[in-house]
Amino acid sequence: MKKIKLAVAAIAVSGLLASCQYQVLQVTNNPIGTKSGKATLKPFQKDADFTYKKAAENGKISKIGSATFTMKSFVIWGTITTEVTGE
Repeated sequence: MKKIKLAVAAIAVSGLLASCQYQVLQVTNNPIGTKSGKATLKPFQKDADFTYKKAAENGKISKIGSATFTMKSFVIWGTITTEVTGE
């Protein structure tokens, strides 16, 4: 019975720590457009470039209309994504 309580407590604690998401949306005076570009940082990634500039380059965008910065965390494993839209 003690092992079951310990297992339930461990699952509850990991569930509380598991899903955190933080998101920021920024809008400029430029049109939102149809193009979209993303830059993502994953754990243990060599190239840690997740800037607005890199996301715009990936989507071939010259004028950024809106930008979204999302950070997701799963206990110790997390990702950071920057997504831009524009023309």
